[in-house]
Amino acid sequence: MAASSPRPILHGANVSPYVRKVRVALAYKGIEYESVFQHPWGAPPEYVEKSPLSKIPCWEEGDLVLPDSSVILSYLEQRYPDPAILPQEPGARARALWFEEYADTKICDSLAFVFFQRVVRPTVFKQPTDEKLVDAVLAKTVPDVFDYLARCLGDDEYMVGGAFSVADIAIASPFVNFQLAGEKVDASRWPEVAAYVERVHGLPCYAPIVEGDKSGAR
Repeated sequence: MAASSPRPILHGANVSPYVRKVRVALAYKGIEYESVFQHPWGAPPEYVEKSPLSKIPCWEEGDLVLPDSSVILSYLEQRYPDPAILPQEPGARARALWFEEYADTKICDSLAFVFFQRVVRPTVFKQPTDEKLVDAVLAKTVPDVFDYLARCLGDDEYMVGGAFSVADIAIASPFVNFQLAGEKVDASRWPEVAAYVERVHGLPCYAPIVEGDKSGAR
C-alpha cells in the first residue's frame, strides 16, 4: 500500500490578514493542512528561500512553494474548484479579483495599519505608537475606504453577484485586525458596511477563525 502524501503546510502567523485570508478559503473548501508559525520579521534563511520577499503566508505542498496569498488562492481555486470562491461570469470574476486586490492594498494599508501601530509596534518592536499618524488614518483614509465599500455594496448581501466569493474573504480579513486595535465600523454612519462585516465574520468558514484570532491565537 502506497504511503499517503504529507499534508500541505501553511507558513505564517494567524493574526496576519493575508494568512487569515488563506485560512478562510481553506476552511470554506474543506482542505486539510498543517500550520507552521512564521512571522515576517527576521525570518530565518530557510524561510527566505521559500519566500524571497520574507512575507507571509507561504504555501508548501511537496515541491510546490507559493509565497503570496493571492497566488495561493488562485492555485486552490483551480485545484479544488468546488465550492468555488470565484464567480464564473467573466465580469463578476474580474470584479471579485479587483476587490481582493483592493483589500490586500488599500484596506490593509488603513485598517491593518492601525493594528500595526497600536499592537505590533509596541509589542514586537518595543516602539511607541505614532498616534498622530493613526489619528490621520482614522480621520481620512479609513472613512474613504468605508465610503467606497458602502457604495459598491449597496443593498447586496455580498460584494459581487450576490454570492460569497474571494472578494468577501479578502475584504473581511483586515477588519479583524481593526477590531483587535480597538476600532470598529461606525454603524450609524456606515450601516451597510457594519452589517456586511458582521455577516461575513459570522459565516461557518469565518466565525471560528475570527473567534480564535480575537482570543489571542497567533
